[in-house]
Amino acid sequence: MKEIFGRDGVLSALHERFDYREEQERMARFIEEVLCGQEIGLVEAGTGVGKTIAYLAPAILYCKEHGKKLAVSTETKTLQKQLIEKEIPLVKEAFARLGKDDFTHALCLGGANYPCRMRFEAMLAMGRFTRDDLGVIDDLRERFQSEQVFTRMDVRLRPGLWAMICRESDACSPHSCPFGQGCAFQQARKEWARADILILNHYLFFANIASGRTYLPGIGVVIFDEAHALEDIASDQLGFGVSHSDITDVLSRFYRRGTKRHILSSVSSAAVRKKAISRINGIALELGGFFEGLRPRLTGQRLSARLREPLAEGKDLVSACRDLYRLVEEMEEEIDDSFVRVEYDIARSRLFTAIENLASAVSNSSDDYVYWLERREDEILGDIEIKGQPVDVAPILEREVSSYYESCIFVSATLTVNRDFSFIANRLGIPSYRHLLLQSPFDYKEQVVLYLQRGGDEPGGANFAAGSAKIAAEVIRHLDGNCLMLFTSYKMLDEVKYELSGNIGHPIFAQGEYPAPEALELYLNTPGSVLMGTHSFWQGVDLPGDLVRGVILMRLPFSVPDRPMIEVKIERLEARGQNPFYAYQVPNAVIKFRQGFGRLIRGRGDRGIVAVLDSRILSKGYGKVFLQSIPPCRIVYSIEEMKSAFTTNAQTPLGG
Repeated sequence: MKEIFGRDGVLSALHERFDYREEQERMARFIEEVLCGQEIGLVEAGTGVGKTIAYLAPAILYCKEHGKKLAVSTETKTLQKQLIEKEIPLVKEAFARLGKDDFTHALCLGGANYPCRMRFEAMLAMGRFTRDDLGVIDDLRERFQSEQVFTRMDVRLRPGLWAMICRESDACSPHSCPFGQGCAFQQARKEWARADILILNHYLFFANIASGRTYLPGIGVVIFDEAHALEDIASDQLGFGVSHSDITDVLSRFYRRGTKRHILSSVSSAAVRKKAISRINGIALELGGFFEGLRPRLTGQRLSARLREPLAEGKDLVSACRDLYRLVEEMEEEIDDSFVRVEYDIARSRLFTAIENLASAVSNSSDDYVYWLERREDEILGDIEIKGQPVDVAPILEREVSSYYESCIFVSATLTVNRDFSFIANRLGIPSYRHLLLQSPFDYKEQVVLYLQRGGDEPGGANFAAGSAKIAAEVIRHLDGNCLMLFTSYKMLDEVKYELSGNIGHPIFAQGEYPAPEALELYLNTPGSVLMGTHSFWQGVDLPGDLVRGVILMRLPFSVPDRPMIEVKIERLEARGQNPFYAYQVPNAVIKFRQGFGRLIRGRGDRGIVAVLDSRILSKGYGKVFLQSIPPCRIVYSIEEMKSAFTTNAQTPLGG
């Protein structure tokens, strides 16, 4: 590894601005040792270590030498793209300079990200498009006819149109499809099979496990980047959700009143059509009544409610849906149009899945799952969803990940709680492992002023929102905007936004008022503005340099204890005689807190203020666990100290 990462290594020769980092070289050596020992490795690498190159180079060399396929799994598509466009070319360049074998890589996306020519032709045949789509349709036709491989990331389509032409596993028959030869998805899979490295995301990784590993080719070694997010993503991907709109959307594929753009219009038997329409209309009414009857369980501001008992009122609905499904199966012989048959296969499969999910929720029979109602925050009408997820994914992850692959590496900037890996290892089902903790090479004492709130109302207090807004306003004004405010609920966000609006002289873009990506784009295009966000902004948002001068953490990010999944985890820990607050809630909050703190410093030249407006970080004993889990900073306790310290830091040359 020294020839790549050493002081006189190839990276230094390739890039004049490359700084030798001892931490990066140590990490690369550690990865090499873990892979050679066919072990499990946990690596926490602080911001600035250069962790991506540090795991890519040794892992690629090992896998090429031993004929293993390497999978690198990241949290998001954005990070996948960054790996392919930035880090992998750098590794290729380094290998070429050293005379090492070249390697191939492939971007892996979920099937719905690839277009289906058969579905495109079916959409045209059934007339399922609008006049506004005509220009885009011409572009798509040209792409298909030229057999150009493209994905969802390459075209700009309205979501509804893409949903009608994307690949669906239930209608994908490569051996019998007339367009199989030029199929983008099948060509992608051939590329995956040939590639040395697969670049995927955590969602696809667990979707592959849920499908019985039929989606991706065989993998020998896995590296999980942003591994702190694995537990939540695994729970989500291995669970289910079903809502009123999910089922009505499927029903409308079979029959939609007032149009012939549905499957039943192509069923030859009038008797079958009539019977099916009657059943669908009856189920639609019963479905509306069932979900409306669940609404009172979500009273006031509650977004979720645990289902502790079976939903007896849904048994007749499940029975009626299963009767409809049997009738749908009979339709197959009544459909002659090959294009309509494609949509029939998709709709039938989706109906089956929706019915089984509904039946699971209604029966509430598995002790290994927690079931709950959830109001979708992004729905104008507040569509209610019934969800079910495994309570503890650790046994699943141990069986399907750490015990399954030859070697696994888990990497993140935030894996430890007070420098201890045991919490994350237990959550991810990793019984034995080697670990490495690398501090950031950045000088946080010179780069960060950490303001801690002393006294005042705690979160939930009558004056917390107003008092916190005043302090936040001082921070924003002193930094002339470019501040990120992080919240744990939309309710608190709205209260603080109300207090700040019109009082700070800086534009505010808030999640909820805008979708998260749009709020971020508006913030980036408006210098001196303020970005307010909830959960999605605590991690994965990279705003280097002057894009963020201040990060304001409104409260310590404890999960709400009456959220169904948190509630059942607390109950299980109590049943084992453990203290759930210190065994789960504090460590979980610390990792999220560290992610939020990490939004400020992304580079060696960054400076700014992190303000923690939750006084519990000083008044409660557990507060020191939060403080001991972040790099040492210059801590201040008053606005005057904060302003003075920031001014001093700004005038001090870094490293001087």
